[in-house]
Amino acid sequence: MSPAPNLFADPAPLIGTTTTTVWLTIDQEHLSEFGHSTYLDPAYVDLTPSRNHAMGPTLVDGFMLLSLLVYFDFSSPAVSTPGGYGFNYGLDRVRFTAPVFVGERVRVRRTVVAAEPKSPTRMRLTNDVTMEVDREDPETVMVARWITMAVDGASEEAATGSGTP
Repeated sequence: MSPAPNLFADPAPLIGTTTTTVWLTIDQEHLSEFGHSTYLDPAYVDLTPSRNHAMGPTLVDGFMLLSLLVYFDFSSPAVSTPGGYGFNYGLDRVRFTAPVFVGERVRVRRTVVAAEPKSPTRMRLTNDVTMEVDREDPETVMVARWITMAVDGASEEAATGSGTP
């Protein structure tokens, strides 16, 4: 895999570029830990069909799929800036289009649709994201428009003497 392009050098070539991540298998431990960290009801992690969903205890929560965007962004960055970092700026039009179950593999395909400078050291990025599940016929399981704020931290620190946003 080649290094991600430097966003602040020239964002124009990034518009329209598509990257595809590697596959990630969702296992029971991930599902249980997600349930444990997001539900106040400790019985949720019991994961019997009567405590989960009609589709069964191995159904992966849509919000867990959404949270995996962070994993995929760190494991396969679309852009790179030395000393850079980013913030989650928000999501638009999120849809969960098919179920995913424990043991299945998912990956993300994302396309940069906008790169809007907000300051000399900050760029708002908009990506159209599609998550696919690895089945005999690969299927789209989630679509979203993900907006992030990329920060050239090294340049901000040099300009202000502080890396604080």
